[in-house]
Amino acid sequence: MVSVAKCPLCDGRIAKKDVSIRLKSLRLSRSPSTLREIDGIVSDLSKHWTMDDVNIAGFLADIRNIDDSIVLDSIRKFKKKNGVEQGFNIKYLAGIIKNENKRYRLRQDYERRSLDRIPPKLKDEPIVIDDIGQVYNPEKIKENDEEY
Repeated sequence: MVSVAKCPLCDGRIAKKDVSIRLKSLRLSRSPSTLREIDGIVSDLSKHWTMDDVNIAGFLADIRNIDDSIVLDSIRKFKKKNGVEQGFNIKYLAGIIKNENKRYRLRQDYERRSLDRIPPKLKDEPIVIDDIGQVYNPEKIKENDEEY
């Protein structure tokens, strides 16, 4: 009989053999430095939660399309805020990473849209530089002289 596990992503049933194969393929898609951080946080979480290949594969599948720099920053923030000691699990960490990725994408989109705009046109005003290097507008000086 084949041992079966519950998939954390779809709540379906999958064979444990398929989980280990899937876990290996998901680990190959990450850089070694990212895997070190992930392994470190998984070992910390395993002290408080039951961590098996199914949970780890689900976590890696959740963050599959997210850049390594975002994953690293999110894990460091999670560690800095003592997420493990506060009782947060791997699903909470995955949510943090996904939210950070969403915020990063929105920021990129905003920057792209703001760069597409034409900057406002400045008024062409005569500017004079005097002997000591001061810059001034002679028309504004005339307006101020007329007020007195």
